[in-house]
Amino acid sequence: MMKWIPQKAPQLLHSQINEDYAFVVNCAFPNSFRLLNKAQYEILKEIDGQSDVSSIASLFSLSEDALVAYLNLLARTEIIRFDESFSEPQKPNKPQSLNFWIHTTDTCNLSCSYCYISTLNISKGMADIVREQLIYKLIETAKRHKLKSIKFRLAGGEPLSQFKSWKQFIPYAKQALLAVGCGLEVSFITNLTLLNDDITDFSKEYNLSFGVSLDGVGDTHDKTRRYLSGKGSFNVVDSNLRKLLSQKIPVSVNTVINNQNLSGLPELTHYLIALDVPFRYSIVKGEDIDAIHLEKYLNTSFSIMKEAIQVGWNFSKRFQFCDLKPNDLGFQTCASGFSGGAIYVDGTLKYCHVEFGEESPSSFTIFDEQKDLVEMIEMGKHNENKKSEDCKKCRYKHICTSGCPVYRKDDKDPQCSLYHQIIPLYFELQALERLKLLQAYQPAIVN
Repeated sequence: MMKWIPQKAPQLLHSQINEDYAFVVNCAFPNSFRLLNKAQYEILKEIDGQSDVSSIASLFSLSEDALVAYLNLLARTEIIRFDESFSEPQKPNKPQSLNFWIHTTDTCNLSCSYCYISTLNISKGMADIVREQLIYKLIETAKRHKLKSIKFRLAGGEPLSQFKSWKQFIPYAKQALLAVGCGLEVSFITNLTLLNDDITDFSKEYNLSFGVSLDGVGDTHDKTRRYLSGKGSFNVVDSNLRKLLSQKIPVSVNTVINNQNLSGLPELTHYLIALDVPFRYSIVKGEDIDAIHLEKYLNTSFSIMKEAIQVGWNFSKRFQFCDLKPNDLGFQTCASGFSGGAIYVDGTLKYCHVEFGEESPSSFTIFDEQKDLVEMIEMGKHNENKKSEDCKKCRYKHICTSGCPVYRKDDKDPQCSLYHQIIPLYFELQALERLKLLQAYQPAIVN
């Protein structure tokens, strides 16, 4: 047999989770996570880049054929290779799909204490002429670039206040794009206080989804997300969230963690797990947060998740932390600057929705007849590649992608040190989830 010397991936992360099992993942290769038993893990630890297959096999009294079969399994997702040509996620030459944040209105029925929308309540909803031009540009761009799909996140303000207008637009846009071979996916980014039967019926018919903002349970939510009258909104949001779930309409929850709702995270974690709804915890951007309490309440919340995994909760499908991409990986944090951007009520195309209301020489408008949407994105602002030298060398660079380009400090995410704690913990919980499934499966084989 030829002298094969296995090499571990440079961005490899591995750790033992109990006496019998460990996990391993190549942080530069998508979906490479594996659960290893004790014997498999001991073999992995012996790979040092110098020992060949024969010497490693003899250490464990294995045949070389059996060891090569195991190593080839690891090599499928580049946990190891027999050379040093490890790959990393690369930015495609051109997008196959587009993703737009659509600012449907500046008007909102809540007065959230931390709202960052600088244009709030300045203008009303998007005019019909803007929506008509938007369809025209979508069809033009989809045809020219042979796009397979386009995604809209309808936001604001409160987008459900504009539902009647978008109820007319969505079916027409879906049909028009389908005629040129392009699908349209639509979701509402909403405070979920304005739901009614008309909205739910329409959402089921046209496969719409909802991203719901929730700051906590009960008073914790109501401290920051109140109606203009001052009354809290949690009870209404809770009722409407349960309605969406009962109707099997796709919904996820996003919580922005800040100093005002930190202490409510454990209760919120219990609540969201009980609902079995996908949720994301994001850390507030553009303002300081108490790092000590953040770590404390996050650790408590992760302990709650760990307990829930033991009774069958689907951690890996239900939870996301900030912009981290532990399994899918990425070449940048979001679509901005490559395959997407944000469109304001007047048709202005910005790099990001946080720039609405700012004068920017790199802004375009969908009324520009000379350029399609992809060309506007290509010619606009590009912040996504400005990353620190630390980030470029980091093992987790394709998981973290240096965070949101708009809010980086010293060209890296302000929560960099926290991510270095959270990412290994995420994989540990995923390993416990995988082990739970394995243990449930094994008795079925025996019986």
